Amino acid sequence: MKSKIREANREHAPLERRFLKLFSPVKVFFSSQAMAGIALLISALLAIVMVNTGWQHQYDVLNKLVLAVSLGDWEISHSIHYWINDGLMVLFFFILGLEIKYECLVGALKDLKDATLVIAMAIGGMLLPALIYLMIIWIGGTDAFQGWGVPMATDTAFAIAILTLLGTRAPKAAAIILTGLAIVDDMGAVAVIGLFYTEQIVVSSLLWSGLTLATMFLMNLLGIRVPSLYLIGGVVLWWFILQSGIHATTAGILAALMVPTHPYANKRWFLHKMQYVVKTFRKVDKPNATILESGEQHALAIEAEEIAKSTTTPIIRWGNALRNPVSLIILPLFAFLNAGLLLPTDIPEFKDTVVTLAILFGLVLGKGIGISIFAWLALKTGLARLPEGVHFSHIVGVGFLAGVGFTMSLFISALAFEGHPALIAQAKMGILLGSLIAAIVGTAILLFISRKELALSTAATT
Repeated sequence: MKSKIREANREHAPLERRFLKLFSPVKVFFSSQAMAGIALLISALLAIVMVNTGWQHQYDVLNKLVLAVSLGDWEISHSIHYWINDGLMVLFFFILGLEIKYECLVGALKDLKDATLVIAMAIGGMLLPALIYLMIIWIGGTDAFQGWGVPMATDTAFAIAILTLLGTRAPKAAAIILTGLAIVDDMGAVAVIGLFYTEQIVVSSLLWSGLTLATMFLMNLLGIRVPSLYLIGGVVLWWFILQSGIHATTAGILAALMVPTHPYANKRWFLHKMQYVVKTFRKVDKPNATILESGEQHALAIEAEEIAKSTTTPIIRWGNALRNPVSLIILPLFAFLNAGLLLPTDIPEFKDTVVTLAILFGLVLGKGIGISIFAWLALKTGLARLPEGVHFSHIVGVGFLAGVGFTMSLFISALAFEGHPALIAQAKMGILLGSLIAAIVGTAILLFISRKELALSTAATT
């Protein structure tokens, strides 16, 4: 959390005041939680518009554009689509792994009662969508059973962005529940990717990746907190897992679990050192001189920054450093390169919509009903409790919002239907429609609850 600097304490450049009047609202918007979801939406819409307005060839060329890295006789060459999906998306899974570790240690999954509710909701939100998908595929008589993992996923960025835009119309605890639900949900999705969408295992590469992981774990135990060493370890781990046959993004989760959670120095040391720096800063201060003229004060300010770094935990600091680049660059690129869908000009036959319907109903009904039922069972059996200020109706609204499965659903569909472009197109349609309907239904439920509560409170005061 950044401290707000008052206008009287600012050091302005000659044209900065006028510039800030224009730039400040933009900066606030880009730093908001909703921006990640909006960036994803814009990227997806751009891809769909491009494909459906005569630019499909250029879109396909961009996806297949080859990017090569070579050194002497060694070369690695893949399409832009491959580099994003199997390369840069590892960073998304790395942040996901950091969030999983954080939530398990000190977050929504730390307390057993709170964790039980979230875990129960996530189980219901994975089982029922998969069952609905399989049932519709069976009724439709098609051979696309491998896509059962597609409607199981929740897109955290989109769902949290919707809650953020709702503001006070949704309780703050609802965002915590949704975040915890999405984390457990994503853990299930990662397990599905690793266990069911891996074609062939290369044992030697798997052993090397295990050795790399063990080395990173040893670094953690030894108290090594140098980011570059973990970066090198993560890249090596990604390479061996890529060669092993397991999907490369698994390396992001595993590398994140090795990130240290302990700071270099404790809070008492931080207080003592910062007090010394502030005291010395005041002692050498010359009121009429700028910090540019005082090398000693500049050095003290840098020392304060180093003291702060030594007292913050790598798991939070590294996550914060990567979150915006991943949310605002990598995920939108992924959405753009994967969401391109040629919309049908006429009503397709039922046999050509089975996968679409299976995913749509899985995301909307499977998520909403499955999460609500399992949450109700957990509460009725006393295994879980509702957070303060949250009613069961809020759980239902959150359950439908969890049906927004955009990013992870697209990711799993690309793995499930690899080599089957027609099925991928059906899956994309189901994901887009299902996510849109789930977002509308979830938002409508939460807005209805908010208006009902407002009406009751108004009636009570009068």
